[in-house]
Amino acid sequence: MRFLVAGLGSIGERHIRNLLRMGHEISGVDPARRARANIVRSFGIDVYGTLPEAMKKNYDGAFICTPTVTHVKTALAFAEKGIDLFIEKPLSNDLSGIDRLKAAVARHKLVTMVACNTRFFPSFIKAASIIENGKIGKVLSARAEAGFYLPYWRPGTDYRAAYSARKELGGGVILDIIHEIDFLCRLFGKVDRVFCYCGKVSGLDISTEDLAEILLVFRKGTVAQVHLDYLQRTYRRHCKFIGDKGVVTWDYISQKVELFGVDARKSTVFEENINTEREQMFIDQATHFIECVKTRKKTVNDIGEAQGVLKVVMACHKSASIGKTVKV
Repeated sequence: MRFLVAGLGSIGERHIRNLLRMGHEISGVDPARRARANIVRSFGIDVYGTLPEAMKKNYDGAFICTPTVTHVKTALAFAEKGIDLFIEKPLSNDLSGIDRLKAAVARHKLVTMVACNTRFFPSFIKAASIIENGKIGKVLSARAEAGFYLPYWRPGTDYRAAYSARKELGGGVILDIIHEIDFLCRLFGKVDRVFCYCGKVSGLDISTEDLAEILLVFRKGTVAQVHLDYLQRTYRRHCKFIGDKGVVTWDYISQKVELFGVDARKSTVFEENINTEREQMFIDQATHFIECVKTRKKTVNDIGEAQGVLKVVMACHKSASIGKTVKV
């Protein structure tokens, strides 16, 4: 199949590498000459400087890896041409234009997917299956944490120039590390209300928040606490789910899942059969999207579902600005 990757930064490069390994024909587009030169040097594929130039060809789908603030505008340009859409997370930095994009998608009957690679990580899939199979009963509470030191995140680049550090590009720790909110919504459904504190508490040279403490109350009753930061010198990502019949913990770094039943002194550890190369989740995610394109089926995270997650993020920002709980 033939795909166009729009945006040739680190995540665009990752998708190009994986799609080529999967045997697809790939082109790229980016206004930055240096980014285009890097891709040509690394992969030898056709690259373009503008969308109109790139879209003179026909494509089976587009992978949108541009800065967050441009996602919806770029996606709409492809949608109006009848091209199926894979959009990097988050869907956008606000809700403007999304309904127009959804209308174009419906009109052209397009397949859409917003990136959610954590959902394809075997250790997360294992933890989710334990919850969904009722092994810890009703989940009463969840605690999720993700943090890393922003200057270390993309080696060889100036963190101050990356979208993560710049409010005008749609950066900030809540949008950037949206995975936790995404997978909690995947597990527990719609959020009823949100309370959030977020802000810049460090000396990092950024215009975005570097810390967020979020409380999510789901309509089904689960209460989740989410901690996100750009501050930890050692990358951490883990979650605990507390049910009325047990507890399950999941660690992204060690890929370890541990189940505690009624007898708190004993646990079952799942590790050997779920450890995998982290790149595989990106390949599995792309494979899922491509299979849905071929079969014309709905993906696990289309723009409608991703819009719902983005509404939770917007509620977080509103709560932080007014210092009150916000209904979603």
